[in-house]
Amino acid sequence: MSRSLFVRESSGLVKNVSALDSIMLNLGNMSAGIALFTSISPYIPPGGVIWIASLIGLLLTLPQAYIYIYLSGKIPKTGGDYIWLSRILHGSVGVTMAFALMIESTAYFALVAYFFSSAVSTVIGTIGTMDGIKSLVSLSSLLTAPIPSYVLGAAIFGIIILFNIFKAKWGYSLVTISTIISLVTTIIAMVIIAVNIPDFSTAIAPFLSKEGIMPPPNYSSSVPPPNLLVSLSGILPLLAIFTYPWMQASPAVASETKKVKYVQMGVILPLLVTGILITLGFALMYMAGGYAFTDYLFTNPSSAFIYTFWTVAMGLTTNQVLQWIIGIGLMTWEFAVLAYGVIVFSRYIFAMAFDRVFPEIFTRLNRFGSPVYTHLFDLGLTLAFLVLPVVSISGATALYGAIVIGMIYFFAVSIAGVLYGIKNNAILLVVAGLFESGYFVYLTYEAVTNPVFSFAESNGMPNPITLGFVIGSFVVGALIYFIARRINLSKGIDLELLYKEIPPD
Repeated sequence: MSRSLFVRESSGLVKNVSALDSIMLNLGNMSAGIALFTSISPYIPPGGVIWIASLIGLLLTLPQAYIYIYLSGKIPKTGGDYIWLSRILHGSVGVTMAFALMIESTAYFALVAYFFSSAVSTVIGTIGTMDGIKSLVSLSSLLTAPIPSYVLGAAIFGIIILFNIFKAKWGYSLVTISTIISLVTTIIAMVIIAVNIPDFSTAIAPFLSKEGIMPPPNYSSSVPPPNLLVSLSGILPLLAIFTYPWMQASPAVASETKKVKYVQMGVILPLLVTGILITLGFALMYMAGGYAFTDYLFTNPSSAFIYTFWTVAMGLTTNQVLQWIIGIGLMTWEFAVLAYGVIVFSRYIFAMAFDRVFPEIFTRLNRFGSPVYTHLFDLGLTLAFLVLPVVSISGATALYGAIVIGMIYFFAVSIAGVLYGIKNNAILLVVAGLFESGYFVYLTYEAVTNPVFSFAESNGMPNPITLGFVIGSFVVGALIYFIARRINLSKGIDLELLYKEIPPD
Protein backbone atom coordinates (compact mmCIF):
# COMPACT_ATOMS: atom_id res chain seq x y z
CA MET A 1 0.00 0.00 0.00
CA SER A 2 1.22 3.46 -0.82
CA ARG A 3 1.70 5.79 2.09
CA SER A 4 -0.20 8.42 0.12
CA LEU A 5 -3.42 6.60 1.03
CA PHE A 6 -3.06 8.13 4.48
CA VAL A 7 -3.93 11.81 4.78
CA ARG A 8 -0.28 12.71 4.15
CA GLU A 9 3.16 11.18 4.38
CA SER A 10 4.08 12.83 7.67
CA SER A 11 1.95 13.81 10.65
CA GLY A 12 3.85 17.08 11.10
CA LEU A 13 3.92 16.67 14.88
CA VAL A 14 7.25 17.74 16.37
CA LYS A 15 9.43 15.48 18.52
CA ASN A 16 9.75 17.82 21.49
CA VAL A 17 8.45 15.65 24.36
CA SER A 18 11.21 14.97 26.87
CA ALA A 19 11.52 12.10 29.34
CA LEU A 20 10.25 14.40 32.09
CA ASP A 21 7.22 15.45 30.01
CA SER A 22 6.41 11.81 29.25
CA ILE A 23 6.61 10.79 32.90
CA MET A 24 4.58 13.73 34.14
CA LEU A 25 1.90 13.14 31.50
CA ASN A 26 1.05 9.71 32.87
CA LEU A 27 1.42 10.86 36.47
CA GLY A 28 -1.30 13.39 35.73
CA ASN A 29 -3.27 10.60 34.08
CA MET A 30 -3.15 8.33 37.15
CA SER A 31 -3.65 11.32 39.49
CA ALA A 32 -2.54 9.91 42.82
CA GLY A 33 -3.43 13.17 44.56
CA ILE A 34 -7.10 12.81 43.65
CA ALA A 35 -7.10 9.22 44.93
CA LEU A 36 -5.81 10.64 48.22
CA PHE A 37 -8.63 13.21 48.22
CA THR A 38 -12.17 11.83 47.94
CA SER A 39 -12.04 9.32 45.10
CA ILE A 40 -11.26 6.34 47.37
CA SER A 41 -11.65 6.78 51.13
CA PRO A 42 -15.33 7.83 51.34
CA TYR A 43 -16.40 4.70 49.47
CA ILE A 44 -14.53 1.99 51.35
CA PRO A 45 -16.46 -0.58 53.41
CA PRO A 46 -15.76 -0.91 57.15
CA GLY A 47 -12.96 -3.35 57.84
CA GLY A 48 -10.91 -2.51 54.77
CA VAL A 49 -7.37 -1.15 54.86
CA ILE A 50 -6.59 1.08 51.89
CA TRP A 51 -2.81 0.89 51.86
CA ILE A 52 -2.88 -2.93 51.69
CA ALA A 53 -5.33 -2.86 48.78
CA SER A 54 -3.18 -0.19 47.11
CA LEU A 55 -0.04 -2.31 47.28
CA ILE A 56 -1.81 -5.35 45.86
CA GLY A 57 -3.44 -3.23 43.16
CA LEU A 58 -0.02 -1.97 42.09
CA LEU A 59 1.33 -5.51 41.79
CA LEU A 60 -1.66 -6.68 39.74
CA THR A 61 -1.16 -3.81 37.29
CA LEU A 62 2.49 -4.58 36.52
CA PRO A 63 1.61 -7.07 33.73
CA GLN A 64 -0.46 -4.34 32.04
CA ALA A 65 2.52 -2.00 32.30
CA TYR A 66 4.62 -4.66 30.59
CA ILE A 67 2.10 -4.82 27.71
CA TYR A 68 2.26 -1.04 27.28
CA ILE A 69 6.05 -0.95 27.54
CA TYR A 70 6.45 -3.75 24.99
CA LEU A 71 3.99 -2.45 22.41
CA SER A 72 5.19 1.14 22.85
CA GLY A 73 8.65 -0.07 21.90
CA LYS A 74 7.38 -1.92 18.84
CA ILE A 75 4.70 0.51 17.61
CA PRO A 76 5.43 4.03 18.94
CA LYS A 77 2.80 6.10 17.15
CA THR A 78 0.40 8.96 17.78
CA GLY A 79 -2.74 7.45 19.24
CA GLY A 80 -0.80 4.74 21.06
CA ASP A 81 -3.09 1.85 21.92
CA TYR A 82 -5.64 2.91 19.28
CA ILE A 83 -3.00 2.06 16.68
CA TRP A 84 -2.31 -1.29 18.36
CA LEU A 85 -6.00 -2.23 18.50
CA SER A 86 -6.74 -1.20 14.93
CA ARG A 87 -3.67 -2.94 13.46
CA ILE A 88 -3.52 -6.07 15.62
CA LEU A 89 -7.26 -6.73 15.97
CA HIS A 90 -9.24 -4.81 13.32
CA GLY A 91 -9.83 -1.25 12.22
CA SER A 92 -13.45 -1.35 13.34
CA VAL A 93 -12.39 -2.52 16.81
CA GLY A 94 -9.81 0.23 17.15
CA VAL A 95 -12.18 2.99 16.08
CA THR A 96 -15.13 1.75 18.13
CA MET A 97 -13.04 1.34 21.27
CA ALA A 98 -11.06 4.57 20.89
CA PHE A 99 -14.12 6.68 20.12
CA ALA A 100 -16.01 5.26 23.11
CA LEU A 101 -12.99 5.88 25.35
CA MET A 102 -12.66 9.48 24.16
CA ILE A 103 -16.36 10.21 24.73
CA GLU A 104 -16.16 8.68 28.21
CA SER A 105 -12.96 10.62 28.91
CA THR A 106 -14.49 13.90 27.72
CA ALA A 107 -17.47 13.41 30.02
CA TYR A 108 -15.07 12.63 32.87
CA PHE A 109 -12.92 15.71 32.17
CA ALA A 110 -16.06 17.84 32.10
CA LEU A 111 -17.01 16.50 35.53
CA VAL A 112 -13.48 17.14 36.81
CA ALA A 113 -13.68 20.70 35.48
CA TYR A 114 -17.10 21.23 37.06
CA PHE A 115 -16.06 19.77 40.42
CA PHE A 116 -12.73 21.61 40.36
CA SER A 117 -14.64 24.13 42.46
CA SER A 118 -15.07 21.43 45.10
CA ALA A 119 -11.31 21.15 45.51
CA VAL A 120 -11.00 24.94 45.71
CA SER A 121 -13.93 25.04 48.14
CA THR A 122 -12.35 22.36 50.32
CA VAL A 123 -9.05 24.20 50.49
CA ILE A 124 -10.38 27.64 51.34
CA GLY A 125 -13.11 26.20 53.56
CA THR A 126 -10.62 24.15 55.59
CA ILE A 127 -8.22 27.08 55.97
CA GLY A 128 -11.08 29.42 56.81
CA THR A 129 -12.44 27.04 59.42
CA MET A 130 -9.05 26.30 61.00
CA ASP A 131 -7.95 29.95 61.12
CA GLY A 132 -11.30 31.51 61.88
CA ILE A 133 -11.57 33.44 58.61
CA LYS A 134 -15.32 33.72 58.03
CA SER A 135 -14.96 35.29 54.59
CA LEU A 136 -13.17 32.18 53.30
CA VAL A 137 -15.85 29.92 54.76
CA SER A 138 -18.54 31.99 53.01
CA LEU A 139 -16.62 31.95 49.72
CA SER A 140 -16.22 28.19 50.06
CA SER A 141 -19.99 27.73 50.17
CA LEU A 142 -20.52 30.09 47.23
CA LEU A 143 -18.10 28.25 44.94
CA THR A 144 -20.03 24.99 45.07
CA ALA A 145 -23.17 26.54 43.56
CA PRO A 146 -23.95 25.39 39.97
CA ILE A 147 -23.22 28.61 38.06
CA PRO A 148 -19.89 29.44 39.78
CA SER A 149 -18.84 25.80 39.34
CA TYR A 150 -19.63 25.96 35.61
CA VAL A 151 -17.87 29.30 35.12
CA LEU A 152 -14.74 28.23 37.00
CA GLY A 153 -14.58 24.86 35.25
CA ALA A 154 -15.13 26.38 31.79
CA ALA A 155 -12.54 29.10 32.43
CA ILE A 156 -9.88 26.65 33.61
CA PHE A 157 -10.51 24.31 30.68
CA GLY A 158 -10.55 27.17 28.19
CA ILE A 159 -7.21 28.48 29.44
CA ILE A 160 -5.64 25.03 29.05
CA ILE A 161 -7.02 24.77 25.50
CA LEU A 162 -5.59 28.20 24.61
CA PHE A 163 -2.13 27.22 25.87
CA ASN A 164 -2.21 24.10 23.69
CA ILE A 165 -3.40 26.04 20.65
CA PHE A 166 -0.76 28.74 20.95
CA LYS A 167 2.02 26.18 21.11
CA ALA A 168 1.97 22.40 21.51
CA LYS A 169 5.01 22.52 23.79
CA TRP A 170 3.17 24.89 26.14
CA GLY A 171 0.52 22.23 26.68
CA TYR A 172 3.15 19.74 27.79
CA SER A 173 4.77 22.36 30.01
CA LEU A 174 1.44 22.96 31.76
CA VAL A 175 1.19 19.26 32.58
CA THR A 176 4.82 18.98 33.68
CA ILE A 177 4.85 22.08 35.87
CA SER A 178 1.48 21.38 37.52
CA THR A 179 2.39 17.75 38.20
CA ILE A 180 5.77 18.66 39.68
CA ILE A 181 4.05 21.16 42.00
CA SER A 182 1.55 18.43 42.90
CA LEU A 183 4.32 15.95 43.72
CA VAL A 184 6.29 18.38 45.86
CA THR A 185 3.24 19.47 47.83
CA THR A 186 2.15 15.86 48.33
CA ILE A 187 5.54 15.09 49.86
CA ILE A 188 5.24 18.17 52.09
CA ALA A 189 1.82 16.96 53.24
CA MET A 190 3.27 13.52 53.97
CA VAL A 191 6.08 15.04 56.03
CA ILE A 192 3.59 17.07 58.08
CA ILE A 193 1.52 13.96 58.85
CA ALA A 194 4.64 11.92 59.63
CA VAL A 195 6.16 14.40 62.10
CA ASN A 196 2.83 14.55 63.94
CA ILE A 197 2.52 10.78 64.39
CA PRO A 198 3.86 10.72 68.01
CA ASP A 199 1.11 13.06 69.32
CA PHE A 200 -1.40 12.81 66.47
CA SER A 201 -4.50 12.52 68.66
CA THR A 202 -3.68 15.83 70.33
CA ALA A 203 -2.54 17.60 67.14
CA ILE A 204 -5.62 16.63 65.11
CA ALA A 205 -8.14 17.46 67.86
CA PRO A 206 -8.58 21.16 66.87
CA PHE A 207 -9.34 20.19 63.27
CA LEU A 208 -11.88 17.54 64.31
CA SER A 209 -13.50 19.91 66.76
CA LYS A 210 -13.80 22.84 64.36
CA GLU A 211 -15.12 20.59 61.58
CA GLY A 212 -17.59 19.00 63.99
CA ILE A 213 -16.49 15.41 63.32
CA MET A 214 -14.98 14.42 66.68
CA PRO A 215 -15.66 10.67 67.21
CA PRO A 216 -17.78 9.78 70.25
CA PRO A 217 -16.00 8.14 73.24
CA ASN A 218 -17.21 4.64 72.34
CA TYR A 219 -16.53 4.87 68.59
CA SER A 220 -14.06 1.97 68.52
CA SER A 221 -16.73 -0.54 69.50
CA SER A 222 -18.50 0.09 66.17
CA VAL A 223 -15.39 -0.52 64.07
CA PRO A 224 -14.94 -4.09 62.77
CA PRO A 225 -11.42 -5.57 62.85
CA PRO A 226 -9.27 -5.23 59.72
CA ASN A 227 -10.15 -7.82 57.12
CA LEU A 228 -7.97 -8.74 54.14
CA LEU A 229 -10.95 -10.06 52.16
CA VAL A 230 -12.78 -6.74 52.59
CA SER A 231 -9.66 -4.89 51.49
CA LEU A 232 -9.48 -6.99 48.33
CA SER A 233 -13.16 -7.13 47.44
CA GLY A 234 -14.22 -3.69 48.65
CA ILE A 235 -11.21 -1.41 48.09
CA LEU A 236 -9.02 -3.03 45.42
CA PRO A 237 -11.61 -2.53 42.63
CA LEU A 238 -11.74 1.21 43.41
CA LEU A 239 -8.00 1.63 42.89
CA ALA A 240 -7.91 -0.88 40.04
CA ILE A 241 -10.63 0.97 38.13
CA PHE A 242 -10.17 4.64 39.00
CA THR A 243 -6.38 4.92 39.27
CA TYR A 244 -3.89 2.24 38.30
CA PRO A 245 -4.77 1.12 34.73
CA TRP A 246 -4.72 4.62 33.22
CA MET A 247 -1.27 4.51 31.67
CA GLN A 248 -2.13 5.21 28.02
CA ALA A 249 -1.21 8.92 28.00
CA SER A 250 2.51 8.60 27.26
CA PRO A 251 2.06 5.98 24.49
CA ALA A 252 -0.61 8.24 22.92
CA VAL A 253 2.05 10.88 22.18
CA ALA A 254 4.84 8.45 21.29
CA SER A 255 5.59 9.97 17.89
CA GLU A 256 6.25 13.33 19.58
CA THR A 257 8.58 11.86 22.20
CA LYS A 258 12.28 12.30 21.55
CA LYS A 259 13.19 8.67 22.28
CA VAL A 260 11.14 5.48 22.47
CA LYS A 261 12.67 4.67 25.85
CA TYR A 262 11.16 7.92 27.17
CA VAL A 263 7.71 6.58 26.26
CA GLN A 264 8.46 3.36 28.13
CA MET A 265 9.77 5.30 31.12
CA GLY A 266 6.53 7.27 30.97
CA VAL A 267 4.64 4.02 31.55
CA ILE A 268 6.50 2.27 34.36
CA LEU A 269 7.82 5.18 36.46
CA PRO A 270 4.45 6.95 36.88
CA LEU A 271 2.86 3.63 37.86
CA LEU A 272 5.49 2.99 40.52
CA VAL A 273 5.40 6.58 41.80
CA THR A 274 1.60 6.53 41.91
CA GLY A 275 1.65 3.26 43.83
CA ILE A 276 4.16 4.63 46.32
CA LEU A 277 2.27 7.89 46.84
CA ILE A 278 -1.11 6.24 47.40
CA THR A 279 0.22 3.40 49.54
CA LEU A 280 2.45 5.62 51.66
CA GLY A 281 -0.10 8.44 51.91
CA PHE A 282 -2.81 6.19 53.30
CA ALA A 283 -0.34 4.17 55.39
CA LEU A 284 0.68 7.39 57.15
CA MET A 285 -2.98 8.09 57.90
CA TYR A 286 -3.37 4.66 59.50
CA MET A 287 -0.07 4.96 61.38
CA ALA A 288 -1.00 8.39 62.72
CA GLY A 289 -4.57 7.75 63.81
CA GLY A 290 -4.51 4.01 64.27
CA TYR A 291 -6.73 1.57 62.42
CA ALA A 292 -9.96 2.03 64.42
CA PHE A 293 -9.83 5.84 64.40
CA THR A 294 -8.98 6.04 60.68
CA ASP A 295 -11.54 3.45 59.62
CA TYR A 296 -14.26 5.20 61.62
CA LEU A 297 -13.61 8.62 60.09
CA PHE A 298 -13.19 7.24 56.56
CA THR A 299 -16.46 5.29 56.64
CA ASN A 300 -18.70 7.48 58.80
CA PRO A 301 -21.06 9.46 56.53
CA SER A 302 -20.64 12.65 58.56
CA SER A 303 -16.86 12.71 58.20
CA ALA A 304 -16.03 10.67 55.09
CA PHE A 305 -15.77 13.66 52.75
CA ILE A 306 -14.16 15.93 55.36
CA TYR A 307 -11.44 13.74 56.85
CA THR A 308 -9.02 13.21 53.94
CA PHE A 309 -5.27 13.08 53.44
CA TRP A 310 -5.21 16.70 52.27
CA THR A 311 -7.49 18.23 54.88
CA VAL A 312 -5.71 16.37 57.68
CA ALA A 313 -2.34 17.71 56.50
CA MET A 314 -3.79 21.25 56.42
CA GLY A 315 -5.46 20.73 59.79
CA LEU A 316 -2.25 19.60 61.49
CA THR A 317 -0.45 22.90 60.93
CA THR A 318 -1.29 26.39 62.14
CA ASN A 319 1.11 27.91 59.61
CA GLN A 320 -1.07 29.56 56.97
CA VAL A 321 1.68 29.50 54.37
CA LEU A 322 1.99 25.73 54.71
CA GLN A 323 -1.78 25.37 54.64
CA TRP A 324 -1.98 27.24 51.34
CA ILE A 325 0.96 25.32 49.86
CA ILE A 326 -0.77 22.02 50.64
CA GLY A 327 -4.09 23.35 49.33
CA ILE A 328 -2.47 24.50 46.10
CA GLY A 329 -1.09 20.98 45.72
CA LEU A 330 -4.57 19.50 45.81
CA MET A 331 -5.80 22.01 43.23
CA THR A 332 -2.84 21.40 40.90
CA TRP A 333 -3.57 17.66 40.93
CA GLU A 334 -7.05 18.46 39.63
CA PHE A 335 -5.59 20.91 37.11
CA ALA A 336 -3.06 18.34 35.88
CA VAL A 337 -5.87 15.92 35.03
CA LEU A 338 -7.46 18.50 32.74
CA ALA A 339 -4.11 19.53 31.25
CA TYR A 340 -3.09 15.99 30.32
CA GLY A 341 -6.61 15.23 29.07
CA VAL A 342 -6.54 18.04 26.53
CA ILE A 343 -3.34 16.65 25.00
CA VAL A 344 -4.36 13.00 24.94
CA PHE A 345 -7.87 13.60 23.54
CA SER A 346 -6.44 15.61 20.66
CA ARG A 347 -3.91 12.90 19.77
CA TYR A 348 -6.51 10.13 19.59
CA ILE A 349 -8.77 12.24 17.38
CA PHE A 350 -5.72 13.27 15.32
CA ALA A 351 -4.75 9.61 14.80
CA MET A 352 -8.24 8.58 13.72
CA ALA A 353 -8.42 11.54 11.34
CA PHE A 354 -5.00 10.57 9.95
CA ASP A 355 -6.53 7.16 9.25
CA ARG A 356 -9.35 8.95 7.35
CA VAL A 357 -12.04 8.02 9.89
CA PHE A 358 -12.60 11.61 11.01
CA PRO A 359 -12.43 14.65 8.70
CA GLU A 360 -8.95 15.58 7.50
CA ILE A 361 -9.27 19.01 9.15
CA PHE A 362 -8.51 17.40 12.51
CA THR A 363 -4.97 16.62 11.32
CA ARG A 364 -4.15 20.20 10.37
CA LEU A 365 -1.53 21.93 12.47
CA ASN A 366 -1.04 25.64 13.00
CA ARG A 367 2.39 27.22 12.61
CA PHE A 368 3.18 26.36 16.24
CA GLY A 369 2.70 22.63 15.63
CA SER A 370 -0.67 22.42 17.40
CA PRO A 371 -3.66 20.41 16.08
CA VAL A 372 -5.87 23.44 16.60
CA TYR A 373 -9.12 22.00 15.23
CA THR A 374 -9.00 18.93 17.47
CA HIS A 375 -8.55 21.25 20.45
CA LEU A 376 -11.52 23.38 19.39
CA PHE A 377 -13.60 20.22 18.96
CA ASP A 378 -12.54 19.15 22.47
CA LEU A 379 -13.48 22.56 23.88
CA GLY A 380 -16.94 22.51 22.32
CA LEU A 381 -17.62 18.94 23.43
CA THR A 382 -16.44 19.57 27.00
CA LEU A 383 -18.43 22.79 27.37
CA ALA A 384 -21.51 20.86 26.23
CA PHE A 385 -20.92 18.15 28.83
CA LEU A 386 -20.31 20.86 31.44
CA VAL A 387 -23.91 21.97 31.09
CA LEU A 388 -25.20 18.63 32.38
CA PRO A 389 -24.20 19.11 36.07
CA VAL A 390 -25.89 22.53 36.02
CA VAL A 391 -29.11 20.93 34.77
CA SER A 392 -28.94 17.76 36.87
CA ILE A 393 -26.23 16.79 39.34
CA SER A 394 -27.55 13.24 39.61
CA GLY A 395 -27.63 12.90 35.84
CA ALA A 396 -24.07 14.17 35.56
CA THR A 397 -22.63 11.99 38.31
CA ALA A 398 -24.29 9.00 36.67
CA LEU A 399 -21.71 9.44 33.90
CA TYR A 400 -18.99 8.37 36.33
CA GLY A 401 -20.38 4.89 35.73
CA ALA A 402 -19.23 5.12 32.13
CA ILE A 403 -15.76 4.25 33.43
CA VAL A 404 -16.72 0.68 32.55
CA ILE A 405 -15.79 1.70 28.99
CA GLY A 406 -12.20 2.00 30.14
CA MET A 407 -12.22 -1.52 31.57
CA ILE A 408 -13.60 -2.94 28.32
CA TYR A 409 -11.01 -0.90 26.41
CA PHE A 410 -8.10 -2.22 28.47
CA PHE A 411 -9.46 -5.75 28.08
CA ALA A 412 -9.26 -5.27 24.31
CA VAL A 413 -5.67 -3.97 24.61
CA SER A 414 -4.79 -7.07 26.65
CA ILE A 415 -6.21 -9.33 23.94
CA ALA A 416 -4.20 -7.39 21.36
CA GLY A 417 -1.11 -8.06 23.47
CA VAL A 418 -1.88 -11.80 23.46
CA LEU A 419 -2.30 -11.93 19.66
CA TYR A 420 0.80 -9.84 19.02
CA GLY A 421 2.77 -12.04 21.40
CA ILE A 422 1.61 -15.24 19.69
CA LYS A 423 2.44 -13.86 16.24
CA ASN A 424 5.89 -12.68 17.31
CA ASN A 425 6.73 -15.53 19.70
CA ALA A 426 6.82 -13.19 22.72
CA ILE A 427 5.80 -15.61 25.46
CA LEU A 428 5.98 -13.14 28.35
CA LEU A 429 3.70 -10.77 26.45
CA VAL A 430 1.19 -13.58 25.92
CA VAL A 431 1.22 -14.44 29.63
CA ALA A 432 0.83 -10.79 30.63
CA GLY A 433 -2.00 -10.32 28.14
CA LEU A 434 -3.86 -13.43 29.32
CA PHE A 435 -3.53 -12.40 32.96
CA GLU A 436 -4.70 -8.83 32.35
CA SER A 437 -7.57 -9.87 30.09
CA GLY A 438 -8.93 -12.02 32.92
CA TYR A 439 -8.30 -9.20 35.40
CA PHE A 440 -10.23 -6.70 33.28
CA VAL A 441 -13.13 -9.12 32.88
CA TYR A 442 -13.34 -9.11 36.68
CA LEU A 443 -13.04 -5.30 36.84
CA THR A 444 -15.72 -4.91 34.17
CA TYR A 445 -18.00 -7.09 36.28
CA GLU A 446 -17.25 -4.93 39.32
CA ALA A 447 -17.86 -1.73 37.37
CA VAL A 448 -21.33 -2.84 36.23
CA THR A 449 -22.53 -4.53 39.44
CA ASN A 450 -21.09 -2.45 42.30
CA PRO A 451 -23.25 0.63 43.00
CA VAL A 452 -20.11 2.51 44.09
CA PHE A 453 -19.20 2.94 40.42
CA SER A 454 -22.57 4.52 39.53
CA PHE A 455 -23.38 2.11 36.69
CA ALA A 456 -25.68 0.00 38.85
CA GLU A 457 -28.16 1.49 41.29
CA SER A 458 -28.76 0.25 44.82
CA ASN A 459 -31.49 -2.10 43.57
CA GLY A 460 -29.02 -3.80 41.23
CA MET A 461 -30.51 -2.38 38.05
CA PRO A 462 -28.33 -0.29 35.72
CA ASN A 463 -28.75 3.46 35.78
CA PRO A 464 -30.61 4.22 32.53
CA ILE A 465 -28.53 7.35 31.82
CA THR A 466 -25.25 5.47 32.29
CA LEU A 467 -26.41 2.43 30.35
CA GLY A 468 -27.58 4.56 27.44
CA PHE A 469 -24.36 6.55 27.43
CA VAL A 470 -22.15 3.43 27.43
CA ILE A 471 -24.09 1.55 24.76
CA GLY A 472 -24.48 4.70 22.69
CA SER A 473 -20.73 5.40 22.78
CA PHE A 474 -19.90 1.98 21.33
CA VAL A 475 -22.71 2.07 18.79
CA VAL A 476 -21.80 5.52 17.51
CA GLY A 477 -18.12 4.51 17.35
CA ALA A 478 -18.97 1.49 15.21
CA LEU A 479 -21.23 3.59 12.95
CA ILE A 480 -18.47 6.15 12.47
CA TYR A 481 -16.13 3.44 11.23
CA PHE A 482 -18.57 1.90 8.76
CA ILE A 483 -19.73 5.28 7.45
CA ALA A 484 -16.10 6.36 7.03
CA ARG A 485 -15.36 3.13 5.19
CA ARG A 486 -18.20 3.70 2.72
CA ILE A 487 -17.19 7.31 2.14
CA ASN A 488 -13.57 6.33 1.54
CA LEU A 489 -14.55 3.45 -0.75
CA SER A 490 -16.30 5.98 -2.94
CA LYS A 491 -12.92 7.72 -3.21
CA GLY A 492 -11.11 4.49 -4.07
CA ILE A 493 -9.63 3.95 -0.60
CA ASP A 494 -10.41 0.77 1.33
CA LEU A 495 -9.98 1.25 5.09
CA GLU A 496 -9.77 -2.54 5.48
CA LEU A 497 -6.50 -2.41 3.55
CA LEU A 498 -5.34 0.86 5.07
CA TYR A 499 -5.52 -0.68 8.55
CA LYS A 500 -3.05 -3.35 7.51
CA GLU A 501 -0.41 -0.63 7.36
CA ILE A 502 1.27 1.27 10.17
CA PRO A 503 0.64 4.99 9.56
CA PRO A 504 3.69 7.14 8.83
CA ASP A 505 4.79 9.48 11.59
